[in-house]
Amino acid sequence: MHSPQTLFLAGRGGRIVDDLIADFGDYAAECDAFDRGLCLADAADFGLLRVSGVDAAAFLHNQFSTNVLSLTSGQGWYSTYNSPKGRMLASLFLWRDNAGNDADAPVFFILLATDLAETIRKRLSMYVLRARVTLEDVSASCAFLSLCGAGVASIPTSGATCVGLNALPKLHHVQTQNGITVAALSPTRLLLILPQKTLSKHWLKFSQHAHLAGRHLWRRATILDGIPLITAATSDRLIPQFANWDALGGLDFQKGCYPGQEIIARTRYLGRVKERLYLARCDKASVFTAATPLYSPAFGEQSCGFVVNAAPDRQGQIMLASLQTTATDNPIHVVRSDGPILTLLPLPYELPADEAPNRIKL
Repeated sequence: MHSPQTLFLAGRGGRIVDDLIADFGDYAAECDAFDRGLCLADAADFGLLRVSGVDAAAFLHNQFSTNVLSLTSGQGWYSTYNSPKGRMLASLFLWRDNAGNDADAPVFFILLATDLAETIRKRLSMYVLRARVTLEDVSASCAFLSLCGAGVASIPTSGATCVGLNALPKLHHVQTQNGITVAALSPTRLLLILPQKTLSKHWLKFSQHAHLAGRHLWRRATILDGIPLITAATSDRLIPQFANWDALGGLDFQKGCYPGQEIIARTRYLGRVKERLYLARCDKASVFTAATPLYSPAFGEQSCGFVVNAAPDRQGQIMLASLQTTATDNPIHVVRSDGPILTLLPLPYELPADEAPNRIKL
């Protein structure tokens, strides 16, 4: 069954493929619009958790990989929720609400993959115990759109009011205004979270100033930023450094303990990170699903990694793939050892230098 947002956008010209709005009829034109101007895209890959209560900050601080206690009103950051073995159960964008909540009873919101939202809420609920914390999955009441593209940078000078916003938040900050929550996830991607019941009104306002685009364009933009979205297919498979979470600022090595902290710290301090996230392109038009295995001659018939996220490009597809670093000196094949070959591309950020202090061998 299609979601209310999907049905609404289909009624405005969106083309449904595999239960999502793939595009609005001309994907190449959407890519062009993104590169030159501003797109209004379907961004309904997300679920949203609301965490409130007197102990909310301390509770989340003890569960997640970043310093939640240091977040100020309206400030957000990438974080991760991990298993005791240090593997990412979910990738998160977390922020402290700026809607006038009492400092003694803060409200936090957690953005994560839609197919993990309820699973993570239930898992977190197991550890609340006597903490004064309320966890809610508010995904169903929200619509998720994005203003994205090169034109995002010009919105402050051209006037944010042209798209119905009083002002734009700084990078990695979140503002709620006029019933819309705006999260600045990257220099080219603003996420708009609004009540599902107001989607029609806001769509009419935003669509007058931006090129309409589907979820494939949104996914392509996220991949080009080098930011992986952990979904049910890839949950509990990657140590955060294997997803470049340290490069994205999603790990705080100075805070106290949290699930998986010992493994994550050991990966950093006691040896090299042997697996990393890579940006890659493939000529094959049919987009690979998450967790599709990758192969390298250096590993024979054994997989050397897997696809994390993928989306169509103007030609072929673009993806984020987690790979053994030693595999990248050879051709990387998808699906099987003689499958289509990937072309690795530069990431838009620098990876941390390997940190392995000198140790005395006994």
